[in-house]
Amino acid sequence: MDKNDVHPVINKWLTCWETGDIDALPIVDSFCHTSPFGTIKGKQRYLEIVAKNKSDFLGNTLTVINQITEANQVCVQFEQKNANTGLEMVVCEWYTLQGDQIKAIRSFYNVGDAQIKG
Repeated sequence: MDKNDVHPVINKWLTCWETGDIDALPIVDSFCHTSPFGTIKGKQRYLEIVAKNKSDFLGNTLTVINQITEANQVCVQFEQKNANTGLEMVVCEWYTLQGDQIKAIRSFYNVGDAQIKG
């Protein structure tokens, strides 16, 4: 899928991860992120955990495979390749948008024996 065809808010989210510009992530203050690691509530807490796990979270190339959009909901499937860890996997994320920001994400992927600090 061409990156220009990805929803603009999601494109910004993915670009921030690829460039490491975490402070520009388009998320609301009450942001909620749910993944196989659990649920993180609040933008501040989310960014704290990202900072503690920076080497594992940054260095990604993200290639969108599919996208489904309906109203303020966007589901994106993408390939993630991490230059820092060598990790490669397919991820599916369900985004709830609030205007031009992300209110919530449910992220689905196989974590194997990975752990995050936080």
